[in-house]
Amino acid sequence: MTLFKKVLQLSAIIVLISALSCCGKGSVKPTNHIGHVHFNSATELASSIRRGEITSIDLLNLYLDRIKRYNDDINAVVALDIDAARMRANEADKALAEGKVWGPLHGVPMTAKDVFEVVGMPTTSGDPKLKGYFPKRNAMAVQRLIDAGAIIFGKTNVPYHAKDYQSYNKIYGTTNNPWDLSRTPGGSSGGSAAALAAGFTPLELGSDMGGSIRIPAHYTGIFGHKPTFGIVPRYGHIPPMPGEVPPNLIPTIPLLVVGPLSRDADDLELALKVLMTPGSDDESANRPVLLPPRKKLFNKFRVAVWLTDSSSIAEIDADVLSTLQKAVAKLRNAGLYIDETARPNISIDKINELHGNIRDLIMMRLLPLPEWLIAEQKKLQALWASFFENYDVLLAPVSLGFSVCKYTNCRRSAQDQGLRE
Repeated sequence: MTLFKKVLQLSAIIVLISALSCCGKGSVKPTNHIGHVHFNSATELASSIRRGEITSIDLLNLYLDRIKRYNDDINAVVALDIDAARMRANEADKALAEGKVWGPLHGVPMTAKDVFEVVGMPTTSGDPKLKGYFPKRNAMAVQRLIDAGAIIFGKTNVPYHAKDYQSYNKIYGTTNNPWDLSRTPGGSSGGSAAALAAGFTPLELGSDMGGSIRIPAHYTGIFGHKPTFGIVPRYGHIPPMPGEVPPNLIPTIPLLVVGPLSRDADDLELALKVLMTPGSDDESANRPVLLPPRKKLFNKFRVAVWLTDSSSIAEIDADVLSTLQKAVAKLRNAGLYIDETARPNISIDKINELHGNIRDLIMMRLLPLPEWLIAEQKKLQALWASFFENYDVLLAPVSLGFSVCKYTNCRRSAQDQGLRE
């Protein structure tokens, strides 16, 4: 087991809380005749394809059948390119029979969040103005997945311009949580997370500026990874609107990152390696180099825990707090060094204010950022760097209390579904 996976599994204790506690009566359950293959990891499926245990075309058809059975209730997958996907799956099987392997994701079907340009399918970002927009090239991150052998067969739902903690728009409507159809899977990668939780896809491509990967992963009990800023290309992501920002200026957009979602930590590691590898559509062959891990043994990690705070935006549900405290106790009993009093010299309110200022300027397309705001951001980054000189991991609740119900439909009715922008 790699160090990367251990860290992800440590973080996932919090991410998986919702899967343990929100299985309502309206949940969707797999049927026996379909089998468990839909819930195998992408890593396992890629290996099964290479060993000849399952063909790419059969696997694709299994996913399409499952979507046909259950997607009407969940509404996670909003666009398909079935003919092109089947053609590529057949080509993948033929290539394998000839001894050719395209890459680590050879023949693996997958979906992508509907903010990424994918040839053959509309890319709307939930905006009615883009309902008929069919891009002529793939987003760079999508192309890297394709170059690694993946088959992008569908798109998953998002809120308007990926700007909400739920997943509703006027084109495709509301996405529901597979564990409880009366609840949201979160946003903005809510369709991505719901598709994974429902067994519609083994891997997803998402994006995150203020929790858009992390919150849906938490709400649906799957894994999500927000990578280090700048290591995965963002060209072909909407917003910004198509053609609005040239490729050379995309790196100047702050906060936004592109990253994978999956049902297994191994898949996050696999996908991140692919997403960091230059593809056929890249103008530069440069590959980012990550710093080596500071620890090699699980029990050597120094873990800080920040579960409660006096800030008015940091209220935590009593049941969630109790569950997290039990998780922390188990980590301590497993031999980890745990510090529940350590805090960075930063207030949550200050973090929220700075993030809001930067986000608002991005939305108003006022880039580059003013120097005073850049200076404030660098101050906070320095404080975080100082904190992580003493700690390797910070465990905290995934979503703030204000974001869960004040700005999001925790339980939706037929009447209020149509009121979301």
